[in-house]
Amino acid sequence: MRQPSLCRVINRSDELLMPIPSDDAATMWGVDKGPTNVLIETNDGRTFTVFISVSKGKFFLFNGWSDVVTHLRLTSGGLVILNPLDCTKFKLTYCVNGVSHMGFWTSLLSTSSYFTVIPECILPKSHDYTLSDLISTIYLSNKTFHVKIETAGGKVCFTNGIDVIVSLYQLEAGCYFYFTKWFGYSFHLTIFGKNGVEMNFDVVNVDEVEVAPVDCVKDSNPISDDPPVLAEQEVGRYIRFVRMVAEDFMLPDDVSAMAKLHLGLKSITIRLIHLSPSIEFPNGTRREMKEKGYALRSWSRFMNTAGLEVGDTVYFCFDELEQVLIVERVVPHIRRT
Repeated sequence: MRQPSLCRVINRSDELLMPIPSDDAATMWGVDKGPTNVLIETNDGRTFTVFISVSKGKFFLFNGWSDVVTHLRLTSGGLVILNPLDCTKFKLTYCVNGVSHMGFWTSLLSTSSYFTVIPECILPKSHDYTLSDLISTIYLSNKTFHVKIETAGGKVCFTNGIDVIVSLYQLEAGCYFYFTKWFGYSFHLTIFGKNGVEMNFDVVNVDEVEVAPVDCVKDSNPISDDPPVLAEQEVGRYIRFVRMVAEDFMLPDDVSAMAKLHLGLKSITIRLIHLSPSIEFPNGTRREMKEKGYALRSWSRFMNTAGLEVGDTVYFCFDELEQVLIVERVVPHIRRT
C-alpha cells in the first residue's frame, strides 16, 4: 500500500530543522525506529541526502535539510509536500505564494465556508470568468465531484460543490487542500489533516456521487439527448462523454472529428487512468458504414484490458491536443441476483 504524503507550512525554525509528523513516521518506520538518513528528490532532478534527528520519540529532517531549503529558496509561509517513493526516499513539491509548478494549496478555515480562491495563474486565460460560470471536475480518491467556478468579490473561486466534499468526508477546519491541475478545468484533490498527514478516503464508504449522464448509449441507442460536454484548455480542446458498455463502441461524431478520422483511419492512444497503475496502448479504428460513423477495433480486448463488463457506466475524455482517449472512471453495473 502506498504510504501517505505529508505536508507542512514552513516557519523560520523549519528552515534548519523540519519535523516529520509522528503519525506518518510511525506508519513508515514504526515507533522509535527509523533510518539515519533519507533521500529527497526535487522537481528539477536534484537529489539531496538529509539526515534524521530523533528527540523524545519525534523525528526531524536535520543535517542536509538546509541545503534543500537554500536550493529551492524556501521561505516562511510556503507549503512543502513530501511524497514517499519508498521508506527512505521522498519526492518534494513546494508552493510559493500558494502556487507550485503543477497546482495550488489552501486551508479549510471553516466547515461552513465553501469559497476557495483559485490563483489567476492556474486557470486558462481563454475564458472571461466575470461573464459566465463554469463547472470544474475534481477527482478525490475514487470519487468524482462537480464544483462550480464563479467570480466572487473580484476573485475566481470554487463555490458550490466544495461544501459537498466537506460534508461527505466530515472534514474539520484546519485541513489542507492541494489541487493538482490536470487540464482545462479538471483537478485532482489531495487532502491533508491538521497533523499534516494525507487523509486516505479509499476505505471510506460514502453515498455514490451522482453525475448527470452525458451522451449515454446502450446497445447503440441513446439514453440521453444531451450532447457531449466540450470545453477549452489553453492549447486545444477536450470533450467528455459517458457510455454504458455494450457489445461494440461507436465514437461520438465530435470525437471522430477531433481525431480527424475523416481524413484517414488511424490508431488512437487509449489511457486507462481508472486503473492503478494506469495503462496506455494504441487502439485501431474502423469505419462503420451501417451506423455512418467510426468505431474502435478489438472492443472485446479493450473491455478485457480495462476490466469492463456489459452494463458498466464509463466516463471518457478525449484530449484533442494529445489525441488521447482517456477512461477516467468506471461505475460497475449492479447485477440482480
